[in-house]
Amino acid sequence: MKRAALLVGILASGCSSALKAPDYAAIRGANYVPSFASTSVGAWKDYDPGRIDRELGYAQRLGLNSVRVFLQYVTYEHDPAGFLDKVEDFVGRCDRRGIRPLFVLFDSCFGDEPSMEKAASPLWVNNPGFSRLGEKGVERYVRDVVGRFRGDPRVLGWDVMNEPMADFNHVTRAERDAIWAFVDRFCRLVKEIDPGHPITVGEAVVEYIPKTLDRVDFISVHSYEADPRNFLKDLDLARHYGRASGKPVVVTECGNPGAGQTYEMVFEVLEAKKLGFYFWELMIGKMQFREMAGLIYPDGTTRDFAAVAALKGQGFARKENGVPLKTPPDESALKAFLGAPERWPALLEKARAAARTREGVQPLLHPLTALGRLKGRPGPRAMEIFEAGLTISQLFRQGRDAEALQEYEGLLKAVEGVLGK
Repeated sequence: MKRAALLVGILASGCSSALKAPDYAAIRGANYVPSFASTSVGAWKDYDPGRIDRELGYAQRLGLNSVRVFLQYVTYEHDPAGFLDKVEDFVGRCDRRGIRPLFVLFDSCFGDEPSMEKAASPLWVNNPGFSRLGEKGVERYVRDVVGRFRGDPRVLGWDVMNEPMADFNHVTRAERDAIWAFVDRFCRLVKEIDPGHPITVGEAVVEYIPKTLDRVDFISVHSYEADPRNFLKDLDLARHYGRASGKPVVVTECGNPGAGQTYEMVFEVLEAKKLGFYFWELMIGKMQFREMAGLIYPDGTTRDFAAVAALKGQGFARKENGVPLKTPPDESALKAFLGAPERWPALLEKARAAARTREGVQPLLHPLTALGRLKGRPGPRAMEIFEAGLTISQLFRQGRDAEALQEYEGLLKAVEGVLGK
């Protein structure tokens, strides 16, 4: 293994700038967390080559040519050499299956600090954790991991951070600015270390694309919109930014049947639009999202045969009595409201008159934010409105009601602005 890694390093030192750019439109991929792991910590702490090889085989049988994989700083920190050898082994196993990984170096979802003790946590943990953003070891991790695969044609590229603004524990302006500064710093560093591989940032919603547009080589879109028309609106907005910047677009997260976004719908739309993709998620394993998404069980059966058929996958049987999907929420009332402009002034009046309490404001957040996003696109106000709605709900969750109510005033003013009221 080490001899192979050394050979790759020698070859990479002379070919990093000569890497052929990926055919982004041809990417057919899945987000992949091994079925034995509930977190990115556990995926690398408990690395199981045999099970990973079997599950990569499922990806191959589905006709996939890439997987998007979450790395983890704390497992590197615990054993740098061992971690790098595991990643090397993973890359080799992917290569033998005709699969190129897109590695996610950092991750803000959902703000829970990672640790080796949380390897088997039922809840997802982020990477490296807000408290570690300034640690010197984080830069060493990037230099070691990215340097190891500099110019390696078996790797597709680097996703510098997944969903920077999805940290729900750090939502003040100063905290969000610190995360963006971290992203900017490491976009620059990764490109400096490995100029041949493309980089991206997996933005949680399309509105955030402008935040990193000048740093990335291709645009990452995440959309879990259940309505095909809204899914198309997300894709069209991303392509708007792509045309303006001359950068390709890849949908790096989509597919959430437990929330109403079926795999068949997204595959049909993406094929029609000729966009590369990574659906969420290959395996139905131990992750907290297994009741929302996931295609293949560890034994090689599937929960969703229609999705397998849409991918033209071969050799998969349907599993009876597996993990049931959650029932998608009923968004019909919101959908009807957004389609009825004559009802919008009444919402604004209600929002203006609402008691400035948690109970008075919370019921208005979802429709107010959705309306503001709808009317604010494609300008910067849509991002401001989305972020305000997210911030307010998380501040209420943390019991910081005074701060939430102050943010509410800004949200209301922004929505009034995009509506011209």
